[in-house]
Amino acid sequence: MKPAIIDLADRIQSDIQKRKLKPGDPYFTTSETARSFQVSGTTANRALQLLTQRRVLVRKQRAGTFIAEPESSGSTSTLQRVHLVVHQKFLEREGLLADGILIGLQKELPDTELQFNFLPHREEEEYVNEVVHRALKSSETEGFVLQRASVGVQRILEESGLPTVVNGVLQPSITGLAQIDRDQSQIGRLLFQELHRQKCQRVLVVLRDQVTSGDHVMLDAVQREMSQSGFGLDQLMVRCLPADDRAIQISALDVLKQSTGKLGILCRSEPAARAIAAKLEEITLPKSKRPALVVADRFARDATPCPFPHIRAALSPVEYGQKIGSMLIRQVKGESAESLYERVEVELVIL
Repeated sequence: MKPAIIDLADRIQSDIQKRKLKPGDPYFTTSETARSFQVSGTTANRALQLLTQRRVLVRKQRAGTFIAEPESSGSTSTLQRVHLVVHQKFLEREGLLADGILIGLQKELPDTELQFNFLPHREEEEYVNEVVHRALKSSETEGFVLQRASVGVQRILEESGLPTVVNGVLQPSITGLAQIDRDQSQIGRLLFQELHRQKCQRVLVVLRDQVTSGDHVMLDAVQREMSQSGFGLDQLMVRCLPADDRAIQISALDVLKQSTGKLGILCRSEPAARAIAAKLEEITLPKSKRPALVVADRFARDATPCPFPHIRAALSPVEYGQKIGSMLIRQVKGESAESLYERVEVELVIL
């Protein structure tokens, strides 16, 4: 299953070919695209944006969308294909590769094919080995973007020498890959400070069941801030839970029952926070005991606002995607992957 904008962009390109449209011919407006392909206006607009970055379409203000003229100098891309390696369940539940990041990546690599490779639930290293083996045998230059990848998967790419960017923190023992990530230590500090401001006396951290090095960095920062604020270790609880609303709700309620003062809940993902909030709506609690919720990871796939204090990167999703594309290009041009590291500043958003 491809992300909606990738799938729609591919369908639009097929439509252009099927109708034999030529450079300069008009194409559908956003609303016409949405109606024709039975998708939302947001998805239609983002797919058209993506095709603009691919130089398939050109959008002219007040004039419309047209088929782009072919590049006279031919392809200038240094990468023919970029593999986006991610677990499908994360993509579906959390939108871990937001539309804006894809648009930014395509903007930086306009002639490059973006190909999603979904990691299987089992034998993911064998699967990645096969993909890497094919890439190494290919006559074309291929690169990889890893999202929440295990140490085994990261090591395979490290040993391959292929241009690779890890979107997140490198796993222990991995040093030969480029990486970009939000400042996880800053995330931990900001979120605990917000819970402290709300007079929380105990903190529950809800992580995904697959814990990464980035989680460790964030947790260390939370613990340091708690210690400096006079909190004891018994006032911090951590739960690593599957992406299952019921499991998350039951676990949070169990901790809430054990808490005498106000509980602060730091959720790694927005879906976890929404699940807990929905359960809290079903029970009656005095205002002094109503938990405060904050969110570390918000990868919005639509315009729905986040009702909780949450972290936002200083870079826009498009800029973030462009950074990833630039890091891939620099590796193709000979820069060492070890020297390519981008720590993205973050800020706390309170609506």
